[in-house]
Amino acid sequence: MKLGLDARGGVTNELLDFGVQLGATDVIGGGLPNESGYWEYLDLLRIRSQVEAVGMHLFAIENLPQEWMDKIKLGLPGRDEQLDKICKTIQNMGAAGISVLGYNFMSMRSRTGYAWRTSGDTLGRGGARVSSFDYNLASTAPFTKYGEVSDDDMWGNFEYFLNAIVPVAERAGVRIGVHPDDPPISPLAGLPRILRSHASLQKLCDLVPSKNSGIEFCQGTVAEMPERVVDAIRKFGRQDKIFYVHFRNVSGTVPKFQETFIDEGHVDMREAMQAYYEIGFDGPFIPDHVPLLSLLPTENAKFASEAYAMGYIKALIDEVTLGR
Repeated sequence: MKLGLDARGGVTNELLDFGVQLGATDVIGGGLPNESGYWEYLDLLRIRSQVEAVGMHLFAIENLPQEWMDKIKLGLPGRDEQLDKICKTIQNMGAAGISVLGYNFMSMRSRTGYAWRTSGDTLGRGGARVSSFDYNLASTAPFTKYGEVSDDDMWGNFEYFLNAIVPVAERAGVRIGVHPDDPPISPLAGLPRILRSHASLQKLCDLVPSKNSGIEFCQGTVAEMPERVVDAIRKFGRQDKIFYVHFRNVSGTVPKFQETFIDEGHVDMREAMQAYYEIGFDGPFIPDHVPLLSLLPTENAKFASEAYAMGYIKALIDEVTLGR
């Protein structure tokens, strides 16, 4: 099990130095140029070389731009052209030696991202600012221009996507891991969030079976589901479907929850780490959605909070693997 660095917003030398100094070995990257509608081979190779220059490993690239998949997700005209470009991205990743792509199948993005939150300024421990979600507030969101879409239609679009992409991923030697829908509750603005339970994640694994198709396991999102997150770790870990982990904690489950520091919330993080160890998971853990510390300038608040979370993750890894 490995300590990872979250560089999904873009790989910079400053961020890489930060990760190396904290003991990270693997990077989850992002922020590549997107003008072509797919990721170019040379851009992928350069980011891999940048990471390797400081002695780390580029484990995955995460977050395809929304405009590259909007037609695919909703079954709109033009989806086959988008699929062709995603296939090109996956082929270029394989050629560049990057073996994991993290993506999502959430049909709608808010201004702050796919993970809908009704507040970004909830006060957490000691006045730190955290995000929170209350379905009673979000349920009144007006429909988008696409109107109301059913679960069945969304699952059909997902199956169409997987049937096209999985064979390409297998040939390229790239694993594709899907992020569970965050928040795991449906609908939002008339659009479904289909990956919202352990059963739906299993349906994903069974839909187009392949060792190259699995889960970008956001533990925080799974912890927002009413079921026990440790049960999901064991269930999907034993199937080798967990490719890497967003290791975060939350307080409460849908329909209402808030994010927390890694050492609070309702999930026993020591028990979770032990479960990953017992199922033989050997991928990276990255912190995710960390609270913003109120006593530091904004530009430093996230770095400090990330460092706290990464130290906590490293200590848990050492405890369960080395017995210390």
